[in-house]
Amino acid sequence: MATPKFALFWLLLQLLALAFSFFPHACTARNINTPCGFTFCGNLNISYPFRLKNQPRSCGHKGFELVCDNNRAIFPMERGSFYVQHISYDNQTIHLVDVNLDIDRCSLPFGFPMRRKFYRIAITYTYLHTEFYFDRSTYEEMFVMNCSMKINKSWCGANYINASRCSSFPPTNNNYFYFLDGGTPPSAFHPSCTVEALVPIGVHNISDLSTFDIYQKLMMGAPFFWSFEDGLLDWSSVVNL
Repeated sequence: MATPKFALFWLLLQLLALAFSFFPHACTARNINTPCGFTFCGNLNISYPFRLKNQPRSCGHKGFELVCDNNRAIFPMERGSFYVQHISYDNQTIHLVDVNLDIDRCSLPFGFPMRRKFYRIAITYTYLHTEFYFDRSTYEEMFVMNCSMKINKSWCGANYINASRCSSFPPTNNNYFYFLDGGTPPSAFHPSCTVEALVPIGVHNISDLSTFDIYQKLMMGAPFFWSFEDGLLDWSSVVNL
């Protein structure tokens, strides 16, 4: 006949087996994101939670993989890539500049095609279960609008600022691109236009800026704070269950 202690021990083993069946990676979760020290791309220190593409996956988090190209760190995302100007591990900030702005003077900023959430002091983007957000007291967003027809500077009280830096306008496919202040209500969106991208910029309102002024601001980039879920299993919860 089983003793009460043995019965309790057997019950705990069953609960642990049940937990592993639901969380097959729980036993290796702490090894998945084990820091590997640091490495450099140019003068930029790359360490956990970031990793370079050629490093083992265990060196960093999935949403923090960087590419080192000609001694410049690049953060690749869904629609484009961003140069990494600086990383502060103490403040958990990464300063990004759109690669597209540097490669082709006729190209438009990529923006962030990720889901975003609005807060009183910050705007948060979610990418691969990783959240990046910037302080709204310093930075705001603007829209990049893709329009099928040419629009006068002002429509429904909103200023449509030419987004093309090239002499030829429109640049391609007979589409016209404009910058529109991020505070513009949807009622002021021209029927021929769709939102192409959302772009952080270091100014609270772009309505009175020129195309040149906006690109000068964009070339300065923007700092983003980061946060992420490690996916580690809380064993106390399993025991409590």
